[in-house]
Amino acid sequence: MIKLYIRIKIKPYIASVRPKHWLKNIIIFVPLIYAHNLVKPDLFLTTIRCFVVFCFISSAVYVFNDIIDAEKDRKHPVKNKRPIASGQISVRNAIILTAFLFFAGFSLAVIGQSNYYVVLLALSYVLLNFAYSFILKHIVIVDCFCIAAGFVLRIFVGGAANNDRITEWLFLTITVVSLFMAFGKRRGEMMHVNDYFTTRKILANYDLQFLNGMMFVCAGLSVTFYALWAMTSVPLMIYTVPLVIFIICKYLLIIYCETSHGDPTSIILGDKSLMIASGLFGMISVILLYL
Repeated sequence: MIKLYIRIKIKPYIASVRPKHWLKNIIIFVPLIYAHNLVKPDLFLTTIRCFVVFCFISSAVYVFNDIIDAEKDRKHPVKNKRPIASGQISVRNAIILTAFLFFAGFSLAVIGQSNYYVVLLALSYVLLNFAYSFILKHIVIVDCFCIAAGFVLRIFVGGAANNDRITEWLFLTITVVSLFMAFGKRRGEMMHVNDYFTTRKILANYDLQFLNGMMFVCAGLSVTFYALWAMTSVPLMIYTVPLVIFIICKYLLIIYCETSHGDPTSIILGDKSLMIASGLFGMISVILLYL
């Protein structure tokens, strides 16, 4: 009974920090892998620490956003099940949880960190999300660029952890892939939310055809920039381009499915073929880079 009680009590808190969204922080490892530093223990451990830092900080941001949006989330067909919106976690406890996550994240970032560029980037991520929560998410197109900026900051954190420069093609690749997912997320929300003004007002300023067009533009640019990045990093990496095209095509197909809400993490984790393709891409990339 005690174990059951603890599980019931803790479960909403685990759900509120959204551990499945930590998948987004894996991007921090990209500079480590492509700079051939995966076999260097010191840089590997530094990157893991940065990954954990962003898991704490991103979770704090999620809980903070849920506190701000609790009233609107209650009227949303999917978000009304979130712990704070549904009343499973009180606002007071949510604030305490947010403070703890921020403290843990920044403490880990500062302690033993000789490269304070990582701390600066983590702080920039938090400030960006604060601005997004109160102002920027209400400005059409800017809201999608803010989502993309979060991924770009992550890739620079990975670069800072490895003392490695982020190349122009990598920067452009991450930017357009992030915009591709952001516009897809807005499209999914637009297809499943009936009352924009009580849930997400910004959707009233978007046009479905515009979002469709931007998704295809960003999808094409993603393949182009990745191919250019692959050719300028390791020549053999060009052979991973067909797999990247498959992943993007499969992602597009899922986005256009009537049941998809456009959430990138749910899309990737919810489709076996997409997960297998992504896993193969990662495995083949490491083999080509290190053999």
